[in-house]
Amino acid sequence: MSANQREEGYNVYGFHFYDALFNEMANILLLGRDKKIPGTDYDWYGMQREDVGTYVFQYTLSGKGQIQIEGTSYALKSGEAFIVEIPSDHRYYLPEDSDGWEFIFITLVGSKAAECWRFAKAQSGSVLKLSPDSKLIQLLFTIYQDTADQKITDVYHASAKAYEFMMELYRFAKNIEKSPKELSVPIARTLSYIQTRYADPLTLDDIAAASGYSRYYFLKQFQQDVHMSPIQYLTKIRVKKAADLLLATKKTVNEIALQVGYSNANYFNKVFRKAVGMSAGKFRKSKDPSKIDHLIID
Repeated sequence: MSANQREEGYNVYGFHFYDALFNEMANILLLGRDKKIPGTDYDWYGMQREDVGTYVFQYTLSGKGQIQIEGTSYALKSGEAFIVEIPSDHRYYLPEDSDGWEFIFITLVGSKAAECWRFAKAQSGSVLKLSPDSKLIQLLFTIYQDTADQKITDVYHASAKAYEFMMELYRFAKNIEKSPKELSVPIARTLSYIQTRYADPLTLDDIAAASGYSRYYFLKQFQQDVHMSPIQYLTKIRVKKAADLLLATKKTVNEIALQVGYSNANYFNKVFRKAVGMSAGKFRKSKDPSKIDHLIID
């Protein structure tokens, strides 16, 4: 596995394994998070690529991209994804009127991936609308972070992650994970902003600015759509990320506090205790290895 270094926080990882069996069934070929700025040469033609037999899922975090599929053009804004197979009649690119395009993507290979992509396209079309809070997008972020943390190191683990993503895409296509309300583009963009920048010292003004709404209207709309305040949502994300790190790493509580956006470990422990019912240290010590992999918080 190799990583192509970009701007800090953005990487593309390539997976190269010699066991042909898993590549024929389902495996990850590419995985990344990237940001294209105006003037960047970013233009992919589905019939002119060498990576034949691959299946791309790409989700917009912020900004705007464009995709043309069989003669029909679609703008890709925050909260929208596309699925395509290569080769096929499509072209995705950074349009001239875009002020930038930030996205996360995964490319799979294998016959089972082909079946999954074709089923999802038949059920939902090639352009999908998903909340950043949806299980499919949360899983994609988790796979990306696991890769960045060098937890996916062999063909078996990579193939397992490919299947996990495919099963979640099947669930989405079958509408098993029903969303009570489609989020507006500004609120979806804000959720993506929080999901990707929770480790920064975010203020309410920062979060409101990401939406493009006035602060007053943003607070009202966010509460109505997400059923909690922006700061409560930010705290939820930070605590969930901290819990994952407590369970999966040997980092100290102080290190984890810093990694999830808290400069003061005492304050982090206070927030964690309020959300989970125990301190971060006690949570780690009380873990039953056979029971807990991730903490779920509502």
